[in-house]
Amino acid sequence: MSSKNPKNPSETQEVHEIQPAIMTKPLPMILEELENYIKRVEEAVREAKDAAKDSREAAEDARLSGEKAAEAAKKAAEAAVAKVRDEAAKAHEALRNELGRTTDAINGRIDEVSENLDSLEDKVKQEVIALDDAFLALKDRHMEQSPFYKGKK
Repeated sequence: MSSKNPKNPSETQEVHEIQPAIMTKPLPMILEELENYIKRVEEAVREAKDAAKDSREAAEDARLSGEKAAEAAKKAAEAAVAKVRDEAAKAHEALRNELGRTTDAINGRIDEVSENLDSLEDKVKQEVIALDDAFLALKDRHMEQSPFYKGKK
């Protein structure tokens, strides 16, 4: 299997250097290496199986822990929602009560302002009547005293 290339003499050397171990080592040594390799592979397989078993157990433990945590979180969330609802109901009731008190106060003030407005309207009417009477009296007096209106009644 040696091909010679006159231009590159190192090519034939490389072919000799890359020979299989079976051609360069004694068979008992090769078998011993093979046996050691098989033992290492078997040990690696056992370790992989143990690791897989451990990881399955860890995954199951994690799943159970996750389910417990989710259930605890759900209960905590439900409790928080119930508390918020209770506080919202209390706040709503307090606002309703305050709104009722405020409405009563505003209605009382409106009634007071309405009474004051009616009283003011009566006073303004009296003042207007008094002013009308005063203007009429002034008109009459002016007509009596004016040289232009004498004799024209």
